[in-house]
Amino acid sequence: MAFDSRLPVAYHEDDARSARSIPLDHLKALEYAEPHPIQIFFERLWQRIVTTFKIVALLSLISAYPAAVVLSNHIDDSDILLNEQPWAFPEAGVAITSIARELEAGGWAADRANWHPQARLTAMPAWQEASADGLAEFSRLVAGLAVTGGEPDEDLTAASRLLQGLPGEDMRPRLTAAAEALNRFDSRVSRKLVAVPERKNLLLAEAGMIGGWAEADQDDLSTQISREKVEFPASKQDIRVFYAAKARAHIAHQVLLAAQAADPALSRDPEIKAALEAAIGAWSRAGRIKPLIVSNQTGDSPLFANHLAALGFYLHDAQAAAQELVEVLKAKEGGTDEVAALESPVIAAQ
Repeated sequence: MAFDSRLPVAYHEDDARSARSIPLDHLKALEYAEPHPIQIFFERLWQRIVTTFKIVALLSLISAYPAAVVLSNHIDDSDILLNEQPWAFPEAGVAITSIARELEAGGWAADRANWHPQARLTAMPAWQEASADGLAEFSRLVAGLAVTGGEPDEDLTAASRLLQGLPGEDMRPRLTAAAEALNRFDSRVSRKLVAVPERKNLLLAEAGMIGGWAEADQDDLSTQISREKVEFPASKQDIRVFYAAKARAHIAHQVLLAAQAADPALSRDPEIKAALEAAIGAWSRAGRIKPLIVSNQTGDSPLFANHLAALGFYLHDAQAAAQELVEVLKAKEGGTDEVAALESPVIAAQ
């Protein structure tokens, strides 16, 4: 403070005088200055980029889960090819391949946690459950025909029991064990440790079984079509019934293809060949119907068809073709009364 008091007074006076002498004209001109057009362009461009990025990020977050739900829906209705591995009992190969396809491709939807996108699906769980039920029924049918020691085959009986799901229990370990049981049965057939019935008799029983599927599924489809209150374009129950019927039709088609490939002698008889090919074609049409969105609207709807009615029509033809195959096989040697009698309990079990 003492130092400040000794500063020359003239120093302060000169500083103030020099400040007053600075011209201010160029500072006044800055009031009318504007940014360069290039600067304005890049500023606006950057703002638009940032805004666009924010909008895209927001939309991505909003649509990510619904998109995951759609992409997790895996329904594979293509033919099951058994050329890569020889099977002593081709139908076992169909069942094992079908199980592996569902477990490894998309996973078992009913086993997913509640937060998983597949837990929101309707079609895929119905498809998988009906496929497993159809294979379970087929395994029971063959177990009753391939009797060992006076009892139904143990491996096929175990497979049919494992394929039937239990509420609250994961299906992956059950399906894996069922595939192993089916593989053991096929191995025993290859070593001639199992008395497999004659092919005509087995095909007769299979035709009776899938005919029962068609009849039961037509009833379910008709019930949904005839409901007084119809949701737009279809309710969840409509979708479940549609894909359950489609899944059984797919299994029936693959079983018939396997039966045709297992015994070329069936194709040497013109009547059996014609009836079998007609059944394969009819079940193929029912199993391969694939609408983008299932619709259960009235027949005179200007935009949406009634896919349940279309599938019911295909199943009607498939049932008629299966019945025709049964009648042809009964008329031939090998269509015994004992095997034919199996049709009634099979159909009654639907």
